[in-house]
Amino acid sequence: MTTPEIAIPDETARETRVVEVRGRSIVIRALLETQLLLINHEAQILQRDDVPNQRKMKAMERMFTALVSLVVQPTDQEFLEDLMAEGSLDLRELVVFATSFFNEPEQAPKVRRGRPPKRTPA
Repeated sequence: MTTPEIAIPDETARETRVVEVRGRSIVIRALLETQLLLINHEAQILQRDDVPNQRKMKAMERMFTALVSLVVQPTDQEFLEDLMAEGSLDLRELVVFATSFFNEPEQAPKVRRGRPPKRTPA
């Protein structure tokens, strides 16, 4: 019996975008579906009142790990971790990593070119 091949995501094949964090341009990869599910699940944990604080701290840690893993350059990861360590970067500021791929850049409205059609007298 042969084992099925497991598809391993190719990091270089993932779409990238540039996001601004504290005036620094950071290149990020698109979220995998599993990462998006994890982030949504952990966000729901944070909102619940019946969850112990220790579990909420674990949820924040997992969300942070998932979001920082999207950062392409190790120097940018370190930059974000340093901001978090000094308490000047909030986890909510990193949510732009998740939403930047869902928000398509706005396109200018299309303008019709050419002459208007001639009107025929009635």
